[in-house]
Amino acid sequence: MSSNSGVLRSLVITVVVWSLVVVANVVFAPSAHAFGYPSNPRGVGLGVAAGIDYSDYQKSAGARSEWSPAFAWSFFVDIPLLETFYITPQTALYTLDLDGQTRSVTDVDLNFKFIVPLSAFRLGAGLTAGLTSGLGDYRGHYGALGYFGFALVANLEGFVMVQYKRLSFDDQDVDKIHGYAGAMFRF
Repeated sequence: MSSNSGVLRSLVITVVVWSLVVVANVVFAPSAHAFGYPSNPRGVGLGVAAGIDYSDYQKSAGARSEWSPAFAWSFFVDIPLLETFYITPQTALYTLDLDGQTRSVTDVDLNFKFIVPLSAFRLGAGLTAGLTSGLGDYRGHYGALGYFGFALVANLEGFVMVQYKRLSFDDQDVDKIHGYAGAMFRF
């Protein structure tokens, strides 16, 4: 499969997911107040999470590497702009294995999340973009995310988030999947 068809497939999937999120926002957000989850933004949230990063990259010989797992942890600031739209600056720390060389890297991201409040849960999808440091130079990356949050107590929320990111490094495309579980304190 050529890289152009892969990019086209990713674009089509992204458009379909965004369309479903928009439809869900229109259909479910107005009735969210009746289900008990506080659907108003309630202010800024501070979160911390731990998880696993899986990385895969294109080797110079054309073959793909094996998916390699690494521990990851992250900090978040959830800033509500609308009842169903949040901007979330994030930092993520993990190690990246490229051709047997393990490098400690940091991602600084800006996530754009569309949230659908359902009952005692929040379901969301979004886009992410940012910079990766620790590879010699700053490298840009981009991707998509899925989010699932649930109320624990009054101002404390648990969440699970999965991010896909693509990073270009030394003429290689590095695909990364981050999976996090954590807690968010809401002010």
